[in-house]
Amino acid sequence: MKQVFADELNHVVVREVAVPEPSVGEVRVRTIYAGICGSDTHGVAGQHAFLAPPYVPGHEATGVVDSVGEGVDESVVGQRIMLKPNIKCGECIPCLEDRSNACQTLRWIGCDITGKLPGAMSEFFVAPADYVYPISDAVTDEQAALIECFATPIHAARIAGDLKGKKVVVLGAGTIGVLQVIAARAAGADAIVATDLEASKRDRAVRLGATGAVDGSAEDFDEQVLGLLGGRADVLFDCVTNARAAQQWTRLVRHGATICIVGVPSGEYPVPMGWIQDWELRIQGCANYNEADVETAIAMADRIPADEIVSAIYPLDEGAEAFAQAAKFTSGKVLVRG
Repeated sequence: MKQVFADELNHVVVREVAVPEPSVGEVRVRTIYAGICGSDTHGVAGQHAFLAPPYVPGHEATGVVDSVGEGVDESVVGQRIMLKPNIKCGECIPCLEDRSNACQTLRWIGCDITGKLPGAMSEFFVAPADYVYPISDAVTDEQAALIECFATPIHAARIAGDLKGKKVVVLGAGTIGVLQVIAARAAGADAIVATDLEASKRDRAVRLGATGAVDGSAEDFDEQVLGLLGGRADVLFDCVTNARAAQQWTRLVRHGATICIVGVPSGEYPVPMGWIQDWELRIQGCANYNEADVETAIAMADRIPADEIVSAIYPLDEGAEAFAQAAKFTSGKVLVRG
């Protein structure tokens, strides 16, 4: 079968490999779509703290169960599913506290440099049966391919605290940022202001629920954001995660606010530590999602505006071209068809 493979820095190929056989407790899935995440483009470019080639990408995926291994009910064959790619140990303190996303030894299908957990960017992939979730017929394939993405903003909105009636800023209006707008609105936020350098992304954020959107490079950036909010933010979701974004935090939030780090930073950078201490700001890391977040994302999947988010779909044969497109600043969500 064909499989997309990130074999070295800045290089992606399509190779021929054997069709995998499901082991005990596993299912084999025929891929419908696998999405290219920012983690993938950063990893291939050498800009990710924890991921680099060689690896088989594809942690955002939907497909149809094709066969099952020993111990798995055969009735799931033919079922359309989405993949929950983060595999927990089930024994560490975070796992026992229902924080499987923070598992001490978390492993990732599609983000694994050992080669033991190849991703879904291939004609078929295997996964533990407990890590594939059935999808309603009311959800399109494109929406199903975005559920894994959506689960992260769902998680961020949940751990940020009660958002009902709150003023919210979302820095960055790319795929994760615009899904964060949707998640915050669903959680009851009152005013939501999104920021981005690109006008089309700002316009999309407003169409999908933001109160307003501001150019991140505007000279009167602070005044515009605070004006649209009607005051300083209670919660800020940073989906940009770079030094410039960090310097905007304390210009936009109130004392005692929560700042959620949703995006994956490409490296270390200074943060306004004096203000964090003096204003008693809560800096909350947001790492993927747990089982409950995935279930919430699935329940809301028919509300995912896939037509607004998916910008291109490539066949497997054009995996390298798909990665090149996804790496562009204006790419939107790029899917690879299995």
